[in-house]
Amino acid sequence: MAEDKVQKQVDQFGAAVENVHRALEPILQQPLSETLPKLTAMQRCELEALVAYSINTLFFVYLKANGVPPKEHPVMNELQRVQRYIAKINKTKADQAGDAQQRPMKVDKDAADRLIRSAINSK
Repeated sequence: MAEDKVQKQVDQFGAAVENVHRALEPILQQPLSETLPKLTAMQRCELEALVAYSINTLFFVYLKANGVPPKEHPVMNELQRVQRYIAKINKTKADQAGDAQQRPMKVDKDAADRLIRSAINSK
């Protein structure tokens, strides 16, 4: 019975990893050196922030999966730094739009934490 539960959790984790791979596939199809020149400055900032956040989040999950407490690891500082840059990008976008009603995108830390916990606990 316990083996079935573990196998189900491993399958769920595999599906979650596959979802991440599918989401990042359009970005990973060609080198960033070819993609970045085609983008505006704001799009480049957003893409580079997305890549940095994705890599650090995946490393966070890797640490968690290997039993290393990620909150004590320097990756947390890096995630926070990238989150600050994302906030700056969103503020700049909102300022450029000049629309006081526009709600800038932000990283929902609680939702991200739930997603990571779900991925880790579903093993």
